[in-house]
Amino acid sequence: MSNYDNYFNTNKSTWNEKVKTHAKSDMYDLETFKNGKSSLISFELEALRDVKGKSLLHLQCHFGQDTLSWSRM
Repeated sequence: MSNYDNYFNTNKSTWNEKVKTHAKSDMYDLETFKNGKSSLISFELEALRDVKGKSLLHLQCHFGQDTLSWSRM
């Protein structure tokens, strides 16, 4: 295993552990999100406005809520 593989696996493991905690938190409100609530904030919505018919690459998304919120739009 190369050092890069070790770094990748450590990073992946760390994020997976954080997701377990964050998915239970009130901040992410996962159950409401699952029922259709967007996780996007007004700044993000105002910056991109209408995204219908556009392709988006969202690079900073913890466990998918923001990317899925964009996709719903």
